[in-house]
Amino acid sequence: MPRIHKILARLAPFALPCLLSMPVSAFELNGSKWPTNEIEFYVSIDGRAGSGISWNAAFIAAMEDWNDATSFNFIVRKEKKNPCGYDGFNSVDFSDDYCGSAFGENTLAIAVASYQSAILGEPTISEANIIVDQTKQFNIFDGNLVQFGIQGVDFRRVALHELGHAIGLGHETSNKAIMAPSISNLDRLQPDDIAGAEKLYDGSINCAVADLAFGLTSNALNSTDCTVSDLLPGSRDTSPIDLYRFSLTNPATLRLGMTSSTLDSVLLIADENLQVIGFDNKSINECDSSLTQLLQPGLYYLLANTFDSPVKSECGISGDYQINAILSSGWVNPLGTSTSLSGDAANAVFSGGITSDKGVNFTNQFSPDASLDIVGRIDVDPQHVGQEGFIVIVAVVDQQILFLNEAGEFVDAAANPGVITRASNKTLTAVEELTVIEDLVPTDLGISEMLVGFYFGYGLSSNPEQLYYHQAPLNLIVTP
Repeated sequence: MPRIHKILARLAPFALPCLLSMPVSAFELNGSKWPTNEIEFYVSIDGRAGSGISWNAAFIAAMEDWNDATSFNFIVRKEKKNPCGYDGFNSVDFSDDYCGSAFGENTLAIAVASYQSAILGEPTISEANIIVDQTKQFNIFDGNLVQFGIQGVDFRRVALHELGHAIGLGHETSNKAIMAPSISNLDRLQPDDIAGAEKLYDGSINCAVADLAFGLTSNALNSTDCTVSDLLPGSRDTSPIDLYRFSLTNPATLRLGMTSSTLDSVLLIADENLQVIGFDNKSINECDSSLTQLLQPGLYYLLANTFDSPVKSECGISGDYQINAILSSGWVNPLGTSTSLSGDAANAVFSGGITSDKGVNFTNQFSPDASLDIVGRIDVDPQHVGQEGFIVIVAVVDQQILFLNEAGEFVDAAANPGVITRASNKTLTAVEELTVIEDLVPTDLGISEMLVGFYFGYGLSSNPEQLYYHQAPLNLIVTP
């Protein structure tokens, strides 16, 4: 059930002395934020201030200040809604009481937020409303709070403050800020206000992120890892977490298994906004967890997590783990971030897939008697299209690196140290379709169990030492 939390902003209508200059990292986060950095806000306030400016215009200007200075975006809807209705609409209005309760003597306005429980981190904000005490005298002006010939308190800076609460900021008591607990001569957002909003909504991820290789991934969680509180600013969850990124261009089913002999495993899948869409924290088999999720095209994160404190006596909150990720899709999907031998990014996309039914379904784990076709696709960087170049296909088995040559045979890289063997030389087109292997039956080669990672790349004849390729391998797992 959603929980209703009240944020009461007590803004005394008196100027405060200016605070000393301090670092802009003291902003207060209340632990919660919106799932995305954009919400609709309904504003239709009747009347004008003594200065002649409409209340509506001043409130919208305050929203635009937050929009211009931060990554958060208020979408203005000029329609009246009841801020005490708890109806799913974010809104503002004047009232002589706070939803049936009296305002405090020094309270100018109140921001009220509804919260919804989240699987990871603190509850997320689901609704925010602002009620302004119409029994107080307001005006709209810039500059000092107390000025000769101007009556009332500046409404615009009150709106700025309450909108800060609406996006998840608490009171700031250390630095000069609109989000200070008392109103002052400040009439615009300050560096501390902006830094707080950016911490919540700039879209950056404060933890290392690796490309997910579909197949087997081995890693560990311990006290040196990133924590949930690092990942989600304001969260009180200090459990360690590892992040893996993957993209899908086609609908797919992802089957995950996380196994460990010591770690109480928690598996989560999150969308591009780090909102969890699937999870498993039930240790069905000792300390293990498993999860199957149908996913649509998009960017996702696989999160390997555990608990703050031990839940089961046989499982701890640190240790090694292994994740087996099996992806099933009707077509090939991207193979992680593109890179190059020089480390420069390339505007190319590398995709691949393995099928045992001639392309009806692509996955990465097969029985030894399956007949396998392995294909790849390179969406070449547009600036390289039309240039003379070459294609490279690599297979990695244990520590052995094998190149596919122009005769269609895999040769050991150790036989020609430092040489990049080419699968073909050609004029590069916008899309390069690759056939790596056709009708491979592992049992015909005496193979009953195997793990091979395939990589695709290309280079330019004008710069043959450079190679563009993908970071995550296309893994083939053969298992009885």
